[in-house]
Amino acid sequence: MSTFHGLKEGDEAELEVTQKSRDGRGLGRLNGLLVFVPGASPGEKVKVRIVKLGVRHAEAEIIQSHRVATAKASV
Repeated sequence: MSTFHGLKEGDEAELEVTQKSRDGRGLGRLNGLLVFVPGASPGEKVKVRIVKLGVRHAEAEIIQSHRVATAKASV
């Protein structure tokens, strides 16, 4: 089993999805590693399981998801 960036396949972690990839998957980072998360959208904080680990990126599946609250300025 591969281990990069302190992660290995099967590990679970939380990350914030910050953008969408060209193919529509959510993107976030764990320990500097780019993580593709199918079904996730920017602004979501997701608990994921690493299913495939490469040198430059990982693929993960969502275990749990919730939207990150955005602060609104009071007038």
